[in-house]
Amino acid sequence: MEKGLRIAVVLMGVSMLLGAIGFMFSPEAMEAQFSVVASRVDGMGTLRGDLGGFFLALSIFTLYGSRSGKSAWLAVPVVFLLAVLFGRVVHIVIDGLTQPALRSTLIEIVSIALLEVARRKLGTDKAEA
Repeated sequence: MEKGLRIAVVLMGVSMLLGAIGFMFSPEAMEAQFSVVASRVDGMGTLRGDLGGFFLALSIFTLYGSRSGKSAWLAVPVVFLLAVLFGRVVHIVIDGLTQPALRSTLIEIVSIALLEVARRKLGTDKAEA
């Protein structure tokens, strides 16, 4: 189970890294997937810096936390994703529930649950004792 959990966390970290690379080097291709639009050139900087940097930080902490004896670092992406989830709930309360909002919320809940289970379960590794 621990090996499968570790593999799932690594895959999550790699997908976050791909998101970071996409936002940093091809933000126009990421706009439709994330329902964001940069209306000016400085908006591209926001996509590259804010979203690209966000996904890069998440990927670094997730990949580092996937290593044996380092699962405590998974608390960082858990907290970041909880903040995103809070924003998503505010969006749903103010703007209403839509299918894309529901999909994103479910992805975030599953991601938080997986990372938290990994943080707790992989934290029992002998390397951390």
